[in-house]
Amino acid sequence: MEIRNMLPQLTCHGRTRLDGDCLYMNWTCTGVSVQFTGKQLKARLRALGEVSMEGPVEYPWVGVTVDGGETLVNRFECREEDAWYTLWECPDDLPHVVRLIKLTENARGKLGILELETDGTFLEAPRTSSRKIEFVGDSITCGFGNEAANRDDLFNPAEENGWITYAATAARELGAEFNCVSVSGISANAPEKPLFPMKPMRELYPYCDRLYDDRMEQEPAAWDFAGNRKDLVVVNLGTNDVNPVRFYTDLEQADREEAHFIRMYKEFIREIRSLNGPETKIVCVLGPMDFYLYDDIKTAVAEYRAESGDQQVWSLKIIGTNLMTEGFGAVGHPSAKTHQRAGRELAARLRQILNWE
Repeated sequence: MEIRNMLPQLTCHGRTRLDGDCLYMNWTCTGVSVQFTGKQLKARLRALGEVSMEGPVEYPWVGVTVDGGETLVNRFECREEDAWYTLWECPDDLPHVVRLIKLTENARGKLGILELETDGTFLEAPRTSSRKIEFVGDSITCGFGNEAANRDDLFNPAEENGWITYAATAARELGAEFNCVSVSGISANAPEKPLFPMKPMRELYPYCDRLYDDRMEQEPAAWDFAGNRKDLVVVNLGTNDVNPVRFYTDLEQADREEAHFIRMYKEFIREIRSLNGPETKIVCVLGPMDFYLYDDIKTAVAEYRAESGDQQVWSLKIIGTNLMTEGFGAVGHPSAKTHQRAGRELAARLRQILNWE
């Protein structure tokens, strides 16, 4: 059945984007869940590769879970613009819920769903948790290289698994539905002297999927914040914002960059509040890679609270990597062990803020 005709029977996870006859699920851990009776579920998928900084074209990887399970029962790479894939097969024809998840990040390949097919019957859309969390971040939130064996390994899409990141782990610990808006290498705001030609998160966040729209050379579609209210937005940005400070030409320039970061970070908090409404809690975290700007984030949050009177904003530090027990992922990024431990710790802190049992 064509995906646009199945929308009432689908539960969409994250900022999916319907464009023509294709439902794009490009952000980390975006996807769909469908409930059906039958012994087999297939999907016709569209993959759009992205040229990497290293040269080769990268393609998206996806995973599949069944009946709310945390373990991936299927995982594969998509390289074709139009191809059928078997998502899951089972010996019975009882009702089951299958979730299709994009494991790799938006900038490493786009993925769309054209059709779903079963030998049984599609049922009503699956229910999800009423608790909603959004994670806004960089490569750490994407899960960059979290399954790599060596810190000196370069990026490999097969080793980026968004489903086991600190964000996904924390959400599952809290029993919450979650979505991610994250890009490797991104900064919260444009520095005074940018080092790389990349849009900051502040220019992407208001839109459903500006990376996709820019690629297709079409006007970016605004995200429906009113129709997708969140209990909490977690911002984990600042790891890349430190680069202009790190490569300073003189100490005064470094001081100016930090002051600029504080001003612009406050403006981003104000925008998140404006878009999400007064009831959404905002938690600004940093870690577990580089903590240099954490004091500046604390300052920005404190000044914003004092200036606005908005007391529903907090700052937290994610404890850094334990070198003795966790090791590193690719290019010194957090390993799967670090993500899982950090996710549990973050959930414990968020549970207190949210007053969730």
